[in-house]
Amino acid sequence: MHAKIKHIVGELLTNDQHTIAGSVVVDEYLILENGRRRPDVRAIYDGMPLVVEVQLATTQISIIVQREDFYENASIRLIWLTWNFEPPTSGRLLSSFEDIFYSHDKNLFSMDDETIGLSRQRREVILRAFWLDGDAWHSKLVTISDLNWIEGGRAYAVPSRPPWHHDFLSRWRGALGEKGTKWKEREILFGELVAKVAIPGSDVNELHALDVDALINCMLSLVDGRPVGSRQQNLVEVLNSFLNVERRQRYVCLIRTFAQLTNRDAVLEIESVRNKIAKARTVPQDDRQSVSGKIALALFPEIFSSLDATPAAYRSA
Repeated sequence: MHAKIKHIVGELLTNDQHTIAGSVVVDEYLILENGRRRPDVRAIYDGMPLVVEVQLATTQISIIVQREDFYENASIRLIWLTWNFEPPTSGRLLSSFEDIFYSHDKNLFSMDDETIGLSRQRREVILRAFWLDGDAWHSKLVTISDLNWIEGGRAYAVPSRPPWHHDFLSRWRGALGEKGTKWKEREILFGELVAKVAIPGSDVNELHALDVDALINCMLSLVDGRPVGSRQQNLVEVLNSFLNVERRQRYVCLIRTFAQLTNRDAVLEIESVRNKIAKARTVPQDDRQSVSGKIALALFPEIFSSLDATPAAYRSA
């Protein structure tokens, strides 16, 4: 089956108007300075070198990675192609499929009898692209010319969505003004935060009362190493201003741990900041089950993932 598909792909590429005449090579060694590989099919397509590797769930992951590195170093575009792919109805993809799924920006490309027939009819290679939207698989027909190419030279048809928290923080930053988050946008974003983080009994008014906007901006300031959504001049001023408000002192252990995780330890040693921290620690502190703990985990999971006990550790920080 593998050999048959390779020759079909070679035939379809040969008949494609975007392929340079005589450039299609099936199952022959490609020898370069950094080594050699035997691609299933290669061609010059839209003026760019292209390799198509057929993946039938038998290729070991180490071989997949080696081939991707080889083609990337040679500036050769790569499409991993499956045959008659059926998305799983439950559970994960096969490991060999999962690897190429992520290398193609969470896309999979497949051919089947229909795409072969359409390709011959239109004289242009047509693939079936698969991607995930949440937990649901979707697919559509695409030509090679429709595809986008990531920096390493691998194809994708539909860009993967950024994780929710990345998208949220990007929109939060976009709503910032000199004095913090603009009111109208803050109301919308707080509503989304309450719904997404699933904080029982909480609402937008509680987030306002808890100064969650100031908390988020303080944490973003520590991430960036400069004031975010503030007129303060530096991180020392940001922390002193933040902790000077009594209702925010409940967050001091969280902020202290977050500063350490973002490598901003030095600011914690400034005398004025140390004094503010010492005073604030006499106040009962929020833990990871609190509103602030859940929001911190939801918005900055990568940063807290380096803690053995996640934000629970900030209770005794």
